[in-house]
Amino acid sequence: MSSSAAVQSSVALTLIPLVIVAGAISYLVGAYRSYQRLSHFKGPPLAAFTSLWLASQAINARMPTAQKEALGKYGSPARIGPSLLVTDDPELLRHMSAPRSRWTRSSWYDGMKLDPRVNNIFSERDERRHAEMRSKMIGAYSGKEVDTLESDIDENLQRLLALIKREYNGKPLDMSLLASFFTLDVLSQIAFGDAFGFITANEDLYNFNKIANQFFKVIELIVNHDTLRKLIQSRPMQKLLAPKGTDEFGQGRIIGIAQKAVAERYRPDAKIKRDMLGHFIAKGLCQTQAEAESHLQIIAGSDSTSSALRITMTMLVGNPVAYRKLVAEIDKAVADGKISYPIVKYSEAAKLEYLSACIWEGIRLFPPLFGLQTKLAPPEGETINGVFYPPGTQVAFCCEGVGRRTDIFGSDADLYRPDRWLHPDPEVRAKYLRTAELMFGSGRFACLGKNIAMMELYKAFVELLRNFDWALVNPIKGATSIAHGIWVQEGMMMIAWPRQG
Repeated sequence: MSSSAAVQSSVALTLIPLVIVAGAISYLVGAYRSYQRLSHFKGPPLAAFTSLWLASQAINARMPTAQKEALGKYGSPARIGPSLLVTDDPELLRHMSAPRSRWTRSSWYDGMKLDPRVNNIFSERDERRHAEMRSKMIGAYSGKEVDTLESDIDENLQRLLALIKREYNGKPLDMSLLASFFTLDVLSQIAFGDAFGFITANEDLYNFNKIANQFFKVIELIVNHDTLRKLIQSRPMQKLLAPKGTDEFGQGRIIGIAQKAVAERYRPDAKIKRDMLGHFIAKGLCQTQAEAESHLQIIAGSDSTSSALRITMTMLVGNPVAYRKLVAEIDKAVADGKISYPIVKYSEAAKLEYLSACIWEGIRLFPPLFGLQTKLAPPEGETINGVFYPPGTQVAFCCEGVGRRTDIFGSDADLYRPDRWLHPDPEVRAKYLRTAELMFGSGRFACLGKNIAMMELYKAFVELLRNFDWALVNPIKGATSIAHGIWVQEGMMMIAWPRQG
């Protein structure tokens, strides 16, 4: 070896440790500065320096419970990441989403970009574009400009009732599957004009639910961690891992059906229809955007609504007092001629006071969607109620904490007790509803699909209880329910007997 080469080798060997030490110092300085920014907020010690605490809770399916525990121990907001806080304060949540608020959606929403070509209404973070998208779509989701919204639900509800009568008369059925079949068929018919056919087939077509339940475990990690999200959303990884319209199973198969249905409606000679897709076309959404919105409808809308349906149904059937009271209310409305046949109208079902109590009690206890949904502080930061939120601060929504606040819902807030919604004071009832409605978001970020979801729930509960008597197959065993940003549920076994008269 020449003398110059030896010198270079010696210099390199000397520099390597220096580079490692410099890198370590740089990391520690950055970590300390990050810690200092939010040092006035308390939380799990590990969470102040790293996202490992957050990741471990997701991996162990403890996210909503862990958030609630942190809030109980450290107060609200609690620090659960280097730049991440979590709150169960309804007023703070409303403030961040208010029309004139300077808070915006954080990078968490980038993880909900299901189509790499374009953002959907849920993933769009640009305030102006998001507002424009909402104004174009709100008429469709409200049903005011879609003629078939309620009739599409009626048609699939009749199929569900017929399936239960035909195949499960006094036999065990898995409500976790049937609820999913119902909402998937409803939303596909609303979105594309034709139901997927899950109810007719009475099977998990394309292994959609099986694959989706695995998908939710992964997507919770992706949306919670920017580094992982950027890796997964990179072009090479998208080509390798993303579901494609040519797939035979899972989301890819649903994407393929959506693309085909949307393409048919964008043909120059296509017939104009006053349905969801027709509304999108009329409002000027391009074909790619319509495909993205249709995909979002199926993925987010079906699982969230089916979750609310099957969890509330399970709690209701397991609560004899509430069950008998609701059946009596429905029977009286039928006897008084206040419920249509063969399917109740939404306007009729919405007038049933105890039905509303049962549905909202289920939603507040087990919010259908409970991802972080973080909001980002303004560039200049903001002081709220004497607390300063520095620029770059993200604040997450603890749905379970909000829905189980004892100062709002009482000391028994963890119990399924629909009668609380019959409180004699109208101001108390209004406070309950205003708080529970936060599960659908608020202000400029309120869920557009709320109207459709509530229509499905109200109509489904009336018809399931008008037509059948219900019981749990094994009350001791219960069902499997795992938290991954949405409730992944299996084995909600029930028995239904057709009612006489």
